[in-house]
Amino acid sequence: MTENKVVLITGAARNIGLAIAKRFAKEGYDVCITSRDQQSADKAALEVQNEFPKITSVGYGMLTNELDQIKETFKKVREKFGRIDALIANAADPGYNQSILSTTPEQFDHVIGSNAKGYFFCSQEAAKLMIDTNIKGSIVLIGSVHSKRALPNRIVYAASKGAIEVMNRNMCYELGKFGIRSNLIIVGAVYNDRWVNYTEEDYEKKRANWPLGMESYPDDIANAAYFLSSDQANTISGSELTVDSGVMSVLLSYNKNWDMEKDEREKLVK
Repeated sequence: MTENKVVLITGAARNIGLAIAKRFAKEGYDVCITSRDQQSADKAALEVQNEFPKITSVGYGMLTNELDQIKETFKKVREKFGRIDALIANAADPGYNQSILSTTPEQFDHVIGSNAKGYFFCSQEAAKLMIDTNIKGSIVLIGSVHSKRALPNRIVYAASKGAIEVMNRNMCYELGKFGIRSNLIIVGAVYNDRWVNYTEEDYEKKRANWPLGMESYPDDIANAAYFLSSDQANTISGSELTVDSGVMSVLLSYNKNWDMEKDEREKLVK
């Protein structure tokens, strides 16, 4: 078993996940990075390794809606490191342009499978490894303000994020006797690489809905994830920590023509 603590972050090839990986590496954790494909996982792991040469960073190609891949990844982590101290479940399918009127069974299954089901079974594997090695570890689930407020064309994504809120409370209950903590970060208004296509007008329109008038950045989420996994939070479990520039406190304007427009962010990506 490695002497360093070990963290596994799903969906860590870029944006929030990569920032979390670097935050834990800065604190001396060995880092396990998963991504949809091995190449992107390896690239991110190398970036972390080069920035923090004293730790070990390894990439794993893993789809969170494929249970065999989840089991195989955790088997590899067990064989290489012999332990896991923190799981950050971050990978998610965004489920763009899916409404109650348009979503197909295949789309529903993919989003729920990647998000809710993936978070569940990653948490299960992490908890089993923690219990087997008598490690009082931490599980942090990355949620979303979409589960708390309604927006058009994101219903399946919102449902998947709502599901992990329920999971968080129940994992707190069931895993507490093993010294394993579970917490949720509710994320909103976070800059990501899709925003590079925004105009200044787009930015100002978004910021007008946020009480702080500014977006969060991946490092802000990374700081929250590390805090919840650190000894500073050793009696915090079953909690929900919101990092969203205050957006969840605001009731956004209603658009009765929601079904006439596609999600603006998706249009900007294309």
